[in-house]
Amino acid sequence: MPPSESRARTFTETARRAQIIAAAIDTVNAIGFHRASLAEIATRARVAKSAIVYYFSSRDALMLSVVEEVFSRVETAVAAAEVVEGGPAARLGAYARAYLSYVDGHRAEVTAGVEIVVSHRVEDGTPLYLLRDPDDSSLLRRILREGMDEGAFRRMPLDVAVTLVESLLDVWTSELQRDLEAELGSFGEQIVEFLLQGIAPSPDAA
Repeated sequence: MPPSESRARTFTETARRAQIIAAAIDTVNAIGFHRASLAEIATRARVAKSAIVYYFSSRDALMLSVVEEVFSRVETAVAAAEVVEGGPAARLGAYARAYLSYVDGHRAEVTAGVEIVVSHRVEDGTPLYLLRDPDDSSLLRRILREGMDEGAFRRMPLDVAVTLVESLLDVWTSELQRDLEAELGSFGEQIVEFLLQGIAPSPDAA
């Protein structure tokens, strides 16, 4: 196969995969995870169901690809927080703002990704959201650990701190799941302010 033909095929396959993933996102948001069949997704993607199976092998594979695509982009969006100057509190604030800004700008993708994570079960029946990988929150862990080591954040088990921060940030996503077109105004900045005040050392800390 000539190189130009190979490149064209690669570009076409990449574009088709993106088209199917976008259709899966639209379908999950429109009718929910459990009703989002390959037939429904194929209709929205304007492709044959066999084309989806060609690229993703199964519905589960497609849904997991959506999750990987969505949350790898979230990780990229918050990565800049690692180089922000001003100490752990500044980096945590930058992390939170980058996360909220990305979610706000990619509402459909993130809300669909969250629904899949909450609804999907792996082969042994375990919900996907319970399969936590510490690497998924490695940047947040570093920021929180550094803040506790330096006395900038109140001390608590690291896993607890990560869960609290992620749960607070996910309030934003929950509001969007209720209404993708919600006007949230200053809600994001209020979340960041509440987060930074809550993680700060208590006044009577030794």
